Amino acid sequence: MLLCMGSAGAQTEKNTVIMPGLRAHYGFIVPHSSTIQDISWSKPWGFEADYTWLLMGENDWKYCFCYPRAGLSLFFINFGNPEVLGNSLSLYGFIEPLIGAASRIYGTVRFGIGPAYLDNVYDSVENPLNQFFSSSISFIVLLSAGINYRFSERFNIRLSGSFNHISNGGIKYPNLGINYPTLALGMDYRINPLPFEYRIKDKSLKLVPYKGRFDAIFFATAKADIRGNTRYPVFGLVTSYTRVVGRISGLMLGMEFVADYADKQTIERTSLTHNGKPTDYKYIAPLLGYDLLLARFTFQLQLGAYLYSPYERRDPVFQHYVLSYYVYKSAFVSIDLKAHRHTADFLTMRVGVSF
Repeated sequence: MLLCMGSAGAQTEKNTVIMPGLRAHYGFIVPHSSTIQDISWSKPWGFEADYTWLLMGENDWKYCFCYPRAGLSLFFINFGNPEVLGNSLSLYGFIEPLIGAASRIYGTVRFGIGPAYLDNVYDSVENPLNQFFSSSISFIVLLSAGINYRFSERFNIRLSGSFNHISNGGIKYPNLGINYPTLALGMDYRINPLPFEYRIKDKSLKLVPYKGRFDAIFFATAKADIRGNTRYPVFGLVTSYTRVVGRISGLMLGMEFVADYADKQTIERTSLTHNGKPTDYKYIAPLLGYDLLLARFTFQLQLGAYLYSPYERRDPVFQHYVLSYYVYKSAFVSIDLKAHRHTADFLTMRVGVSF
């Protein structure tokens, strides 16, 4: 994500508009588990400050027939329950296309990810009720959509809704993760306003230079066992094939193999057996997903189901949220969050090759 913003900063001044912004947020907490039902009553509130680059070059516009923004956002939230939940402060990078930006009223869609600091986490003695998060350093993932009204050359008002998730990615337990949708109202300012040019949509334009792509991926991370005291390695391999459909979309079919040593520790501690032998901690799962292909960047949503998993995990299905960047023509690095519904399982760094 930061590489994207570095690319934005490298654009010529005539094709880039700097747009800081400020918004106020108010929302609620989703009680996605009975464990946190009694502390999900509070109403989070806070504010967010953006620094963004609006890319107005013709090549930028071609990828989505829209004007994309990329930037950084500082996001503060008071969870409305200082004794148990405290506050969060996040710094995340984002990509955000502007839809119909030439009109006074236009739409935006944002995807963001980055680190988050939490100032009142779980403690077995002092704060046992907070099952949402137990690590001060965690990660935020969010998706938002907004309606904007440009009332002058430099200013616009924005009303947006956002679904926000904070989790430590399984580094420490308990880690149910906190989900808090918010409604936001704020304003953006264009430091160096430029007119939006009228451009003709050439739908025959080929933006992705291949019809299909095979990926081979290796990933590794550390994850706490169910007690949450010690972290253990998790290793995985993924093979997949993506078929391009449309201009910048792809459908993915894959298979992943994972060895989860945190689960192995839980199995050994509880003496779980399968057919008279210690239960296997490894699993194999097929994957089905959608790829959004934006030059060197790929954003993926994947759904997996455990095909081989003697150890019974939280759910029979799971999701991956993946952001990849091609550092070379066929080599890429990724950030991936695996989750069972609303609860993160682990966060990984991936390296892969396409052919």
